[in-house]
Amino acid sequence: MGESIVTYNAFHHVAWGTTISVYFWLVGASAGSFVISCFGWVFGIKRYKPLTMTASVTAIIMLLLVPFLLTWDLGKPIRFIYLLIPGYWHSTGPMAWGTLLICLYPMSMVVYSYFVLQNNQTFAKVFGIVAIVLALSTHWYTGVVMELNPGRFLNHTALAPLLFLTGAFISGIGLMNVIVWIRNLFRSEENKFDPALIFEMASFMVYGIVFDIFLLFLDFMQTVYGNQNEVMGHTVVLMEIFRFPYLWLTMVIGLFVPLIILVSPLKKTMTGAVTASLLVAVGVYGMRIWWVLGGQYLQSFY
Repeated sequence: MGESIVTYNAFHHVAWGTTISVYFWLVGASAGSFVISCFGWVFGIKRYKPLTMTASVTAIIMLLLVPFLLTWDLGKPIRFIYLLIPGYWHSTGPMAWGTLLICLYPMSMVVYSYFVLQNNQTFAKVFGIVAIVLALSTHWYTGVVMELNPGRFLNHTALAPLLFLTGAFISGIGLMNVIVWIRNLFRSEENKFDPALIFEMASFMVYGIVFDIFLLFLDFMQTVYGNQNEVMGHTVVLMEIFRFPYLWLTMVIGLFVPLIILVSPLKKTMTGAVTASLLVAVGVYGMRIWWVLGGQYLQSFY
């Protein structure tokens, strides 16, 4: 009979760190920004056509940063190749599908942008629809990857994909509003984007903010009225160790303050609309922090 040694004081490092939380934010903001780029060519809202290339290029650049973050996080970057080799790729693995989506999504955006530049309405619409599906699927899969972790009590919820998709919607719009506002500062009057689009996109964010608050309230009830591990996750992890990113950055700064701005007379001012947009984009990153790092805390350090 073999002997075994049990080490009780071994340090369990955090498997996913800041690079993964940034990756989740980039993928989401990219998807939200790209949807804006499709308003004109796919959904036929002509007043958004001038924003198309700015939104599409922004989405592509953000997504091109993702492979560097993911391979860096691996420790041994060359290991990413296993998710691309047929003999190792497995259809039941969410990360296997995620690898395909991360590869196909930027390619579809580039093809869509090409047909926009060619002023080809038919093919731009077709590839725009394909890219939207891939964009939503890419961020949906990130939520699924987090959801399918029974040992990480804060992440193990079917709300995860919805929370990630809602965050993508509002952070993408918020980021685009800030970019449009900055661009207009350095353009002549005739070359500026219509400022009314900023106010309109800010009004779209209100629906996403309200829905996000509702989803987080459902998640709050699950942690407060859940089992012992879930209650500990709320009291010890969210309200103590990750109190700032959870309570202040996500809830107060990222959701409630922007909501107050956007339902008050401040929503009619450029300062109010842009400030709310910036706070939402920052607040969604706060959610990625406590969801990724906080979700692992009990599993890694207890």
